[in-house]
Amino acid sequence: MKQRSALIKSGIRYSFSSTLCSVVSMIVGFLNMRWLGPEVLGLWQSITIINSYLPFLQLGVQSGLNMDLPILLGKGKKEEAQHAVQTGLLFAVFLSIFIFVVGSMSIVIMVLLNCSKEVCLGVGAIVLMAVIQCYRLHYIATYRSADAFDKLSNIYLISAIVSAILAFFIYKFGYIGLLIYSVGAQFFTTLLMYIFAPYRGLRPSLFKNWLKSFLQRGVFVTYITQVQGVIDSIPRILLLRWGGALQVGLFTPALSLGSLFNLIPNQLAQFLQPQMGYKYGQTGKAKDMWGYLHKITFIIPLCIIPISIICWYLMPWVLETLFPKYIESLVPIRIMLIGFVFSSSYISRSFLLTIKAYREVGTLYVIDLICFVTIPIVLIKSLAHPLTVSLSIGLSIAFFITYIATYFMIRNTIFKQKYNQRGEGD
Repeated sequence: MKQRSALIKSGIRYSFSSTLCSVVSMIVGFLNMRWLGPEVLGLWQSITIINSYLPFLQLGVQSGLNMDLPILLGKGKKEEAQHAVQTGLLFAVFLSIFIFVVGSMSIVIMVLLNCSKEVCLGVGAIVLMAVIQCYRLHYIATYRSADAFDKLSNIYLISAIVSAILAFFIYKFGYIGLLIYSVGAQFFTTLLMYIFAPYRGLRPSLFKNWLKSFLQRGVFVTYITQVQGVIDSIPRILLLRWGGALQVGLFTPALSLGSLFNLIPNQLAQFLQPQMGYKYGQTGKAKDMWGYLHKITFIIPLCIIPISIICWYLMPWVLETLFPKYIESLVPIRIMLIGFVFSSSYISRSFLLTIKAYREVGTLYVIDLICFVTIPIVLIKSLAHPLTVSLSIGLSIAFFITYIATYFMIRNTIFKQKYNQRGEGD
């Protein structure tokens, strides 16, 4: 009982601090809308489409570490856990060097081709963020125990303060300040993760068995990460295709609200996934997790509904008073508020990855891709509504369909015998 109480406290503390950090980022995002306007934001959002495809280079290695480390700790295999961490760190070092070299060469080519200064600087910022992200993904995968999550909570609290301070650069220097903020916030958080890392004393080393294991997992994780990246970029791609950068800028408030609505689900997923993986490592029985997954699936939408209703009625005043340049965004935002109620189904899928239910997860992401590509395109071409309105309707319908598909897939998978045999986590 005492251990469970400590775990709950750690979960609450982590959820609060990480949510606070994300709320600060959301507030800065809304301030960007006021300080920069849709044209500048549209340019930055267009450049950051690159981010949706960079995870492909990770090959799923850090994701494999993220899933395997809690299972190893659950089995008490501490030496193997250290070997896994060392292998993941070595991969992060090599990948960061590769990205920096290729990114630098790309920027030089862009300069020679007379690309605009804003675009070249933006791509440069993306390259630096990608290099930092190599280490961030590695270190965050090593924070798996309740004590480690307490340290991570402190890191997020400090990062929230630093992010608020860095926002001054956006106000003072506009687009250049946005780049400073984006790179600086990422760097500082990663630096703190390194300083307090549970396995900081370990050196990068290659253990072939773990590299092979990570790559085997990584082939599939890379596939779904890439699919998710494509899905995330679809709204901006469609808007660029039929409307241009200004339409991307006008849709930014809806995208920002989507991130806001997924704050708590994201924090729950980050905390619960290693706890469920640890439990699975102890028992080898996936069905023990059904109670948690079942509740999560229904409780989160019920919590989102009242927030969505409040935002529905407040949004006209918010746009007219604080963001008059985005008044055209009201209808798309209201439509997306409905879709966001069903946008958190992905958090239950992480456990399917932990138990290696690859076929089922793959099927879900194929459904995602079909829904989030075809439905918006069909509605954009068939409805007489403005582009952003048709897109919002299509995305909201896709959210609902994938929510239903995820629930039934998890229910049909988690009780299968092959995922409920003692020692299955081996």
